Amino acid sequence: MRRNRKSWKVILVVVSLMVLAGAAGAAAQCGPKVDNFFIFVDQSGSMYMTYYQLSATKMFAVKQLITQMDRLIPELGYKAGVDLFAPFQEVQPLTVYRQGMFAPALDLIKDEQKIFGRETPMKTGILELEQKAVLEKVTGPTSVILLTDGKASQGEDPLASVKQLVAKYPRVAFHVISLAQPNAKDPRAIKGAGVNREEERRGANTNQQIAKLGHGICVDAADLLNNQAAMQSFVNLVFCAKEKIILRGIQFDFDKSDIKPEYQPILDEAVSQLRKWVWPDYTLVINGHTDSVGKPDYNMKLSERRAMAVRDYFATKGIPSGKMKTVGHGPNVPIADNQTDDGRALNRRVELDLLQ
Repeated sequence: MRRNRKSWKVILVVVSLMVLAGAAGAAAQCGPKVDNFFIFVDQSGSMYMTYYQLSATKMFAVKQLITQMDRLIPELGYKAGVDLFAPFQEVQPLTVYRQGMFAPALDLIKDEQKIFGRETPMKTGILELEQKAVLEKVTGPTSVILLTDGKASQGEDPLASVKQLVAKYPRVAFHVISLAQPNAKDPRAIKGAGVNREEERRGANTNQQIAKLGHGICVDAADLLNNQAAMQSFVNLVFCAKEKIILRGIQFDFDKSDIKPEYQPILDEAVSQLRKWVWPDYTLVINGHTDSVGKPDYNMKLSERRAMAVRDYFATKGIPSGKMKTVGHGPNVPIADNQTDDGRALNRRVELDLLQ
């Protein structure tokens, strides 16, 4: 992730343990990390070789991946475009993103084309982002999602292109969905001259280096295809500066800090949401809060006990105790009016901060 943007370093997860009417459950919301994003697809000859997992071309797999992604990207005012490179082709002009908007663009991308005679100028292909003034059109944080097998013609170094663009456009992050397949199970399924595992390994390594240089992430296409949970995690990491998880329906008994069995499934939902954030990379801070009823010193200790109860429960679900710490705030950080029953209910909560 880009290290010079604070919002990319801290992911805030708020879990409110509230006494409210209505069904208990978890709802997650995503806050925007970027203002713009481009889907940038390699259409060179190697992308029309067979992708063994689907027994179809790599480009067909790309279209499936974009379709999956298009169902999960939240509508948060991003501007989005779809471009091909090697050669460059704009198939979706930059416009405000709406779920499902990529379908017409995908119809313009051929599932199959000739393999031989189609060069793989990945270095110059990436530079077309600048040469075609694509990056000049946008301001603010921008993500480029490359879908490629990482193959490049001899003597062409795509990493040099990424270094050049990152230096000129520090607001841009490069993420890669890798179609390289060094572990292809059935070489006979590969069209053309057959699979060259060494070449595929070089492509996979190139893709990893592109993402590293571009302050992004690299994921294997095989891990995302037809796996909604994995694709959702990728979308979260690329598009969400923060996720807010609100759990409703949990309550503590008066002067108690133990979690009732009937509320445990709700906390399980929180654990499920936390796991989407590759969360061994983070420290989880559990902040306990109370309403203003009672003595401040007592409420401070009560808020700490309730935070510890949540910590202990999360530990039983596999979240490492060493990655968690608790803080009691008592009634000092209200989010609602303590003069009303509803306000006091909102203030009786636990908030979780995930800090990188």
